[in-house]
Amino acid sequence: MKRGRRSKYVVLLISLVLIFSLTGCKASKKKVLESSYYKELQKENKKLKKQNKSLKSKVDAENDMTEDEQRASDYLEKISRDHLVKLEVGYADNMDGSEFIEEEAVFSLATTIASRADKTTKYTPDEVKEKYGPGYEYILYDEDNAIYEIMVYGGNYIVFTDLPNNVYYAYNASAIGDAFLHFRNGYPNSKLFHRLADAPLIINDKGRCYENEAASSVATYIDQMSKKKSNEARAKKKWGKKAAKKVSKGRTYTFYHHGNTMKLVIYDEYFTVTNMNGKTIWYHAEKAVIAKMKDIFKEAYQKQKAEQTAQKETEVSGSTAPDQTDSTSESDASSTHRNEMESEGTTE
Repeated sequence: MKRGRRSKYVVLLISLVLIFSLTGCKASKKKVLESSYYKELQKENKKLKKQNKSLKSKVDAENDMTEDEQRASDYLEKISRDHLVKLEVGYADNMDGSEFIEEEAVFSLATTIASRADKTTKYTPDEVKEKYGPGYEYILYDEDNAIYEIMVYGGNYIVFTDLPNNVYYAYNASAIGDAFLHFRNGYPNSKLFHRLADAPLIINDKGRCYENEAASSVATYIDQMSKKKSNEARAKKKWGKKAAKKVSKGRTYTFYHHGNTMKLVIYDEYFTVTNMNGKTIWYHAEKAVIAKMKDIFKEAYQKQKAEQTAQKETEVSGSTAPDQTDSTSESDASSTHRNEMESEGTTE
């Protein structure tokens, strides 16, 4: 009897072993929590929660918008996504000397201004015009013949003609006017590197656009770096048979400064700077030193792209940004090199 019962237990035990071997034994809670698969699921869950929260905030914000606010939001969104074919820039009080620009990189910057625009209650349109004067006017033309008119005041404040009751804040909105319009009272004498540092805009041969922060950083670096003057003949002699290839691989950066242009061309151990009068100066430096100069542009571009991406992903509410920082202080900071230029009174 006992033997028969024991046999049944053995059969039952074997059956249980077979079941667990076929279905897999349930892992411990600790092993599950430490598994890479579980951790991946956690990351995905956090990501989905974040996206859900962002979408909910966006829906709530849209539901809270008045008819005028929704119209303004749609208008700015249309500018930011439209493909521009032409841009006219001039002084707002007299467009007779306006400039037409057809640089794709500048079109991109113009649409970015619209995506940066954040409504502020700090000033009314009349108040901002009275405080900062006429400023610049930008006229944007898209491929469907739509026209957008933008008035820029004090460097950072803008009023769209089609949204006349609102003032928007977009940092460095004046960059296009500063870059392409000549000084009204003549051009001050200055050192070459000061002019480079003060350039509001840089466009490279790939069509990438850099703002003043990059110009200031690279000009300061060039001014302080270990270098010595050279010439084209020495460079080609050192390059030998590879001279033509080396020259063709030089990366060109055009600095736009109040209607004038200067150029920086970077090679491997050499670089050139062309002044606004057309005079080109050759410099020689160590490869590592020049590589760092290239990195300044690379990092500046990555930073600009990251800021633009963050701007699109972040839901902006109220007028926090413009109310926290007055544009006058920012304008003073960006004009440091201009002040140096005017006091320097020398030209390299």
